[in-house]
Amino acid sequence: MTTTTVPKATLWQRVRPWLEIQELYKHPVSQLPYILGAVLAWRLGGPLDWGMFLMGMVALFLITDGTYVSNEYFDYENDSANDTRIGGSHQVGVTTTGGTRVLVQGLIARRHALIFAAACMILAVPIGLWMQFRMGAGPLTLPLGALGIFVGWFYSSPPIRAAYRGWGETFMAFGYGLIVFGSYYVQHGVSVVPLIVSLPWAVAIPALKILREFPDYDADVATGKRNLTVQFGRQKMAVAYSVLIAVSILLLAPVAGMVSAPALLALAVPIVLLVRSVIPMVRGEWRDKARLEAAATSGFIGMLLIPLALTVTFLIGG
Repeated sequence: MTTTTVPKATLWQRVRPWLEIQELYKHPVSQLPYILGAVLAWRLGGPLDWGMFLMGMVALFLITDGTYVSNEYFDYENDSANDTRIGGSHQVGVTTTGGTRVLVQGLIARRHALIFAAACMILAVPIGLWMQFRMGAGPLTLPLGALGIFVGWFYSSPPIRAAYRGWGETFMAFGYGLIVFGSYYVQHGVSVVPLIVSLPWAVAIPALKILREFPDYDADVATGKRNLTVQFGRQKMAVAYSVLIAVSILLLAPVAGMVSAPALLALAVPIVLLVRSVIPMVRGEWRDKARLEAAATSGFIGMLLIPLALTVTFLIGG
């Protein structure tokens, strides 16, 4: 009688799934607007409290991490059914859709992922308490943090499951849009400027959520994920996406009155990429998988570059 010895997993094989499920490559989606808010605070309010900046960055990282991992847990059935995602069965990256596949492939126990996500959210709480009561951040610090945790956790988890009921786009607009304001607020209090500057970003975020729902449409229908694209159909939402991107670009106009003209050139890159993502949608080319993937890639990168371009704009021309 012969026995088969199963080789032990290497350290990297055990660690890699945990790195992948956190989607670290997507964390700039929250970190870049946080940096933008800090730059605005420096330009308009004076010197930064770097301790406050770093503490807020850590809290934001934990909330974002908890959001991504909890989404993986609660989207398990949807991700399992998704055969049309951008990236195929295994590829993961900034522009792929349909989750990381870590739980679908059984690389991490689902309950462990849920525990990890909850721990991230819980660990962000004492940081917020320390910032408000020991470091002197304003009284809105904890409410803003609580809103971030609420939006992140209930985006896909019961009983709200916003992404499954057509509220996901709104949750994302609030959650990501308020990061700029929150970063400014913990430094120098309330100001309408970060709200105005964050509007193009807050509109682009749900627009890109709509675009990324297109390749996942069949899986969303099969698993009852009634996002806006499922509820209204891809034809109408292609129009909605194009309108939202146009509005996002127009909302960059107020920045022209805040900075010198040459600095505005930094905004050209995200604008060009966003326009490139709209053209296939207007032409109905989203029906072609390759053109849809190209549009999603241009759109996601363009969206990600909005806060980065705004940061550069205010750094060199504020």
